[in-house]
Amino acid sequence: MRLKTAILLIFLCLGLAPGCRAIRRTVDSRQSIEARRMSREGLAAIHQNRWEEAEKLFEAALELSHSDDRAYWGYSEVLWQKGQHAEAISHLEQAVRLSAGAPELRVRLGNMYLEEDRVDDAATQVAHVLESTRDMATAWALHGDILVRQEKLEAALASYHRAISLDRQSPQVRLAIADIYSRQQRHDRLLATVDQLEESTIPTEQAAQLEMMRGIAMRELGHPDSGAQHLQRAIALGMSGREVYHELAKTELASRRFAAASHAIRNALQLAPDDAESLSLAQNIQQAQARLAADTATDDLTQER
Repeated sequence: MRLKTAILLIFLCLGLAPGCRAIRRTVDSRQSIEARRMSREGLAAIHQNRWEEAEKLFEAALELSHSDDRAYWGYSEVLWQKGQHAEAISHLEQAVRLSAGAPELRVRLGNMYLEEDRVDDAATQVAHVLESTRDMATAWALHGDILVRQEKLEAALASYHRAISLDRQSPQVRLAIADIYSRQQRHDRLLATVDQLEESTIPTEQAAQLEMMRGIAMRELGHPDSGAQHLQRAIALGMSGREVYHELAKTELASRRFAAASHAIRNALQLAPDDAESLSLAQNIQQAQARLAADTATDDLTQER
């Protein structure tokens, strides 16, 4: 009896196919609407750092609909935040397909690729974006990041400046420009760039890096006292690797503050007692101090005569 009933229902549905399809479309539409609502709530949760709540919302949205690009995008961000990078990329790739290659999603995917050292894949994504639009600051910023990885620094600068022209409130791009100028030892250009930064918008770790770049630039431009202050500020902000202590030692040595220079090198040697650069700098400080002592003794002897 149940089989006959089932067959009858199939024939009825075939006979009333338009109506059945309309019912299915209504159900699908309601599910899609609910999935989009959950995706919006999930994205809002991400912006408020409520990651667990966001994850549940995106999972529920994907159970209702496999055609909501925002659900895949949002869930990829959750997975990325959890360190599940391969899965995150897979979900974002699906979001890109469903969105017909939305530029903002391609840029985000390109950034994920780049963080995973998939430089060519990142370049492919940004190329697609720049073929369709030339006025997207984040695309030019990504283009610059890719060129830096490829050691094409002048071309990277051009891309970063294009990004800045489209979005002047972009501290990450200005930091990237400053880093290139630092690598090129264009210290005056570096200082001109960082002077335009609103430091309140910069995370602490990057603020420390910025202070270090400033310190080196001021020393190289003949202002070691100011340079030392910036380097000490970098350390106060949490920078504690050998490099910052090396730069501080060089800067204090330029001001003939031998005790401060020696203290900086001792900090570096505590991190790596056998580090060749630290040992070399320690020797340079001792030799400079000895020369100064000898010169002072000679001057005193001359005056006595």
